[in-house]
Amino acid sequence: MLKILLRTLALAALWILAVGGVAAQETTTYEDPQGRYSLPVPANWTVEEIENYVTVLSPEGTIQLHFLVLPLAEDAAATVVQAWSLVNPDFDVEIDSTQEPPSQPPVDSTLVINYKRGTDDTLYQGLAQTVGDQVYLLLFEGSLIDIQKRNAQINVIASGYTITGTPTHDLTGKTPHAVDADITDALDAYVQELMPQFKVPGAVLAIVQDGQIVYTQAYGVRELGTDAPMTTDTQMMIGSSGKSLTTTMMAALVDAGLMQWDEPAVAILPTFTMADPELTPQITMQTLVCACTGVPRRDYELIFNSSDLSAEDIVESLSTFEVFTDFGEAFQYSNQMVGTGGYIATIAGGGTWGDLFDSYAALLRDRVLDPVGMPDTTLYFSDVLARGQYATPHALHLGFEYAPLSLDVEKLLIPVAPAGGHWSTVSDMANYLIMQLNTGVAADGTRVVSEKNLRVTREPQVAVSAEASYGLGWFVETYKKLPLIEHGGNTLGFTSDVAFLPDSGLGMVVLTNAQASNTFNALVRARLFDLVFDDVDAARDQEILQYVIDQLGQLIQAPKTLQDHVDADVVRAYSGTYASDALGTLMVALEDGKLMADVGEFRTALLPVMKEDEPDVIDYYMAIDPPLPWLKFRFEDSESGSLQIVVGEGVTEYTFTPVE
Repeated sequence: MLKILLRTLALAALWILAVGGVAAQETTTYEDPQGRYSLPVPANWTVEEIENYVTVLSPEGTIQLHFLVLPLAEDAAATVVQAWSLVNPDFDVEIDSTQEPPSQPPVDSTLVINYKRGTDDTLYQGLAQTVGDQVYLLLFEGSLIDIQKRNAQINVIASGYTITGTPTHDLTGKTPHAVDADITDALDAYVQELMPQFKVPGAVLAIVQDGQIVYTQAYGVRELGTDAPMTTDTQMMIGSSGKSLTTTMMAALVDAGLMQWDEPAVAILPTFTMADPELTPQITMQTLVCACTGVPRRDYELIFNSSDLSAEDIVESLSTFEVFTDFGEAFQYSNQMVGTGGYIATIAGGGTWGDLFDSYAALLRDRVLDPVGMPDTTLYFSDVLARGQYATPHALHLGFEYAPLSLDVEKLLIPVAPAGGHWSTVSDMANYLIMQLNTGVAADGTRVVSEKNLRVTREPQVAVSAEASYGLGWFVETYKKLPLIEHGGNTLGFTSDVAFLPDSGLGMVVLTNAQASNTFNALVRARLFDLVFDDVDAARDQEILQYVIDQLGQLIQAPKTLQDHVDADVVRAYSGTYASDALGTLMVALEDGKLMADVGEFRTALLPVMKEDEPDVIDYYMAIDPPLPWLKFRFEDSESGSLQIVVGEGVTEYTFTPVE
């Protein structure tokens, strides 16, 4: 219900185990004594009932969600002001923006108020949902760093907050229509309507139903500025949708008796270690790929250091990673963890240290790709170039515009290949969905993996929201109460969506050559599901679509105070070479009037962003070129008096110091 809250928080910042491993943290439900609403409370969070409101606090006490129900004042905005006066009489934070997302019964209207960040990096947000003459309010305040660490638990609370009387959309028991020409024509029209609105250069899709590929279609071009059409044979990277290829391979190895889900990683690779030595023996093959161990996302280390990283380096990097939360406590998404899971499984399957990348590629081919029927799925860029039927990746630029991206930039994902370095085609992925829907049996009848161990990959491991969990390489959730298994994937210039309804025999793949087109991909998938269940609400969908597009346009705009040039006299002093223990070397130089940052793997121009309340003072410099536009660079004096560069913010903040 509160997806706008969740997305805003993510931008500011991204149950029971089946077999062995860790015990997931339980969630309880708080019921309003007056029966007006309910909400989930994650383990270790506390609820404080105060006279006029309820506060849910994080374990550290640095994140607070306040829930109130008040009579409608002059309007919803005035009611929010009244609510803040109750929970925090000293609250006096300037409003940054307001939004009015579409509402659904029993809510008549919704107002979201975003406030400017406090000087102490505290974030604030207010949500008001008006129901008749009452306003249901959620006031949020929290430390940026702790929000980043516990964003998934915030997601659980906010998405599970339910006003009494909210109807549920339930397709349980309904039989889907066969995908026929009427359905595909309607879907085709919808895709062609969406593509220009989301500015997607090219897309391909495939529909699987009852063990057959029933429809494939391609749209747009392989590269902007050319007339080369996208085809259903076009290869694209699938990003994290490939994680389940790795966990399926692991399931096949369990079938073969070469490893066990609950086997400690150190039993297979004795040199494996975590930063916390007490944690090392607790990490099993299953928990390497469950997103439930508390190891956070550390993608900057991949992007900044890719050319110097090997598969073996990825495994060894875990010895330096801080753990944010306890086992099973919160969803923490780590590409290095999944990469390590794939590589250690490769050793169990006969691979050798020092040859992990090639060994993984060969083992995946032997255990999954060939048996399923995926001849055009590969980890090797050389294979893609030799075949010659690939799409060009496109990066998202300021102003919601796409531009072609060098294929070499996508090589940044090679070291962490098991977590999302795969190339594929929509036809290959459709064959993969057939195998998944057949619980382990390929389209030609080949048993690829046992039903028992394939189902392990779909069992919930840790909560992602009130209605979704993470399994082993899959998100496990529902679509209008129907079981849904899915995983999206992002690289620096491609986006994928792979999803299926296991009880309905229906699945879909959507691939694009556009960075971060997740909303487009998911909307196409949702429209198919609604069409086959005859559940399309065109007016409602159009209202939501327009709101989403408007919000995306605003989010991708440049900051209001971004300048279009640098002051050469100021930035000349920044020139030099800097180094970070985690991210390596950074070279800064003034080139033809531009301040350039070069990390080896990529180069970007930097432009100053001024403080809104002090327009003559630079707040920070912002990267404006792919692959990391919007990344913040701060040039500061260190405690010793020398110049240092702080990149990122919050838990993803890294300090570069001058190289002597």
